[in-house]
Amino acid sequence: MTAPTRAPLLARLLVCGGGIMSLANSITIPFLAIYLGRELGLGPATIGLLIGSSVFFSILAGFLGGTLSDIFGRAPVLLLSLSGAVLALIGFSLARDVAVIFAANAVMALSTSSFSPVAKALLSDLLPAADRVRWFSYQYLVINIGYAAGPLLGVYAGLSGGRSAFLVAAAGYGVYLAVMAVVIRVTRPVASTEQAETTGVVNRFLGSVRAVGSDVRLLCFLVAGLLLEAVHLRVSALLAQDLDLSFTDGAEILAAVMTANAVTVVVFQLFASRIVLRFDPVTAIVIGGVLLFAGMAGFAFAPSLWWFVAAMVVFSIGETFIVPSEFAIIDRIAPEARRGSYFGAQSFSQLGGFVGPYLGGLLLAGWNGTVMFLGVGSLALLSVTFYLIVGRRVTGLMQRPAKREAVKSS
Repeated sequence: MTAPTRAPLLARLLVCGGGIMSLANSITIPFLAIYLGRELGLGPATIGLLIGSSVFFSILAGFLGGTLSDIFGRAPVLLLSLSGAVLALIGFSLARDVAVIFAANAVMALSTSSFSPVAKALLSDLLPAADRVRWFSYQYLVINIGYAAGPLLGVYAGLSGGRSAFLVAAAGYGVYLAVMAVVIRVTRPVASTEQAETTGVVNRFLGSVRAVGSDVRLLCFLVAGLLLEAVHLRVSALLAQDLDLSFTDGAEILAAVMTANAVTVVVFQLFASRIVLRFDPVTAIVIGGVLLFAGMAGFAFAPSLWWFVAAMVVFSIGETFIVPSEFAIIDRIAPEARRGSYFGAQSFSQLGGFVGPYLGGLLLAGWNGTVMFLGVGSLALLSVTFYLIVGRRVTGLMQRPAKREAVKSS
């Protein structure tokens, strides 16, 4: 076995930067509704429309950013995305009308959502296959730490819901942008295989669209991923509705349960990568999907606070198996020249964030919380069935990564 070497500087920066971005986002975005109501006097319907519209920009931007990174290289897209986020946050702080808020919200969604798949594609470019799941896990851990700490720091510093929060977040993004630009200039990461060509950009973009759209394996995994996202992406919305109807102290239970989610993800993720690496990515997702269903079944029959907390711990451990393994699957099936497009296409699974709450609302309205949790949770079992069927037909996918190789030096 080759002795491990340190990961490239740029790979470490991408992981640490995920924490900076999530910290900046979490002192602003969760309080955006408060800001819009307090500072601009907008009504609930308008606020909901503005915030909800970001989902569609996010889904579009993920694929667009990933595909453009295959054509022009990762570095320009990453730097442009960070620049867009800085401008959007400044726009939020200066906004005085709905049009500016809408534009800032759109730019923010486009920027952050295009950054994510490109960063993952670049991690794949920089690291050997045996190390990628581990580094995807590190990135997921750091992002969750940022999201867990951000709201508390924002409240403690008196930033929540105020214009100054957006300027602080913009400064954080600005520092990250400057450091990223310097590191990219110094390390000069390997360019995309298509970057050298400067003609036929539209044709290459359309070629990526056709390649992604015709890859049956990818489409099946996107459907399976959408089903998993329907279960765990907006679980707080399902919990909030049921707890509000069924418990007098529903708000207190929800706060405790979501805290348990954040703490479990952060603590378990510290050593989860070692556990996940014992399995191939499909098996890891199957384990995670079963744990998601077990957690949802726990919610369905939970009589008290501690039952809900215990169910959330199981549910959250399932998440830590799923997220890095989904990225590992995309990494394994993606052609090197279209790695950005494939990671970007994964953003379409975010539609599960709409499917889950909508289906859950229908089940809750027609029956009760027990049926809602079991019904939505069963999508996780359907998803792992997809993964097993398709995974067995993709050569080499249900194999553990090869032993670690030496990492490229920075």
